[in-house]
Amino acid sequence: MKASENSSTLAIDLKSAEAQFALEVIQFGAELAWRVRAESSAKSILKEDRSPVTVADMGIQAIAGALLEQYLPGAVLVGEESSDHLRSEAGADDLEKVTGYVHSFLPHARPGRVCQWIDKGRAKPEGTFWTIDPIDGTKGYLRGGQYATALALIKNGELELAALGCPELVLQNHKPWGKGVGIFAVRGRGCWAASLDDLEDSKRWVRLEVSKCQDMGQARLLDSFDPEHKNVEKNQAVRDKLGIKPPPVIMDSLAKQAVLAAGDAEIFFRILPRKEPGHREKIWDVAAGALAITEAGGRVTDLNGQELDFSAGLTLARNPGLVCTNGLLHETLLDGIRAVFE
Repeated sequence: MKASENSSTLAIDLKSAEAQFALEVIQFGAELAWRVRAESSAKSILKEDRSPVTVADMGIQAIAGALLEQYLPGAVLVGEESSDHLRSEAGADDLEKVTGYVHSFLPHARPGRVCQWIDKGRAKPEGTFWTIDPIDGTKGYLRGGQYATALALIKNGELELAALGCPELVLQNHKPWGKGVGIFAVRGRGCWAASLDDLEDSKRWVRLEVSKCQDMGQARLLDSFDPEHKNVEKNQAVRDKLGIKPPPVIMDSLAKQAVLAAGDAEIFFRILPRKEPGHREKIWDVAAGALAITEAGGRVTDLNGQELDFSAGLTLARNPGLVCTNGLLHETLLDGIRAVFE
């Protein structure tokens, strides 16, 4: 869609199987996550990498696996979770809880099927596949902060479609929606948003555009809540180097990328953690947000200014760090980051 066209005219097909699948996943995901947290079942299960996973993570990935079979039989899913814990003796109670929540959306859910649906996400990231993070920002979810369900379609390393469900997010330019935003982006068709309550109504969707701010000193910078996800000292050094005056907006999850795509902030970057200089982002932690920002007119690269390569496996193995901006400030930000590391 060209800028001169009516921005209220939806340029994407919400009736396609791909769109129906993606939108139902983020809508069901938001409802399931809310129910789990409201009923105090959002207990944390530590994984081998010490990151938390909840009943909601498992339930949402199970729903995604089931809906993929329904809408896109034969399609491939690459997800963050597996059913290993639920299949174990220690996980029997958790499996019962997950099955109960999934059953409220899919009446044919049974424990065995739930595990199978979750494990559809264990496919290899090759050719054409979907990738999902059922709850990005699990610590934020547990704490009552921001979190997101993130889904993206990748074809031969290229981002084709993305959906983000951000149940706790309020967009500044769309406050009448209240809390809860759905984001849908299609390559070459733009990035769109609607209230999570109105995803099925094509008239409710609005096109998102990044901020037009060109003054780095006034740039609104988004930063991660979790100190383990950032290099605090280097981040401050970059802000000082560039003369960024507004204090950073601290928040969890891919909700940050939704905020940037909506024009409510200009910058987000992730420098390599001091404790893990070899760290590379998982594809499901980046894909949906990256397409949302680029289709809203922004830019996303690694710390070297290289485009992201989603053909390298489960991680962005060829891309150190992450830099997201409104595009207008991108090169200046990259220069500032390089100066700090010289």
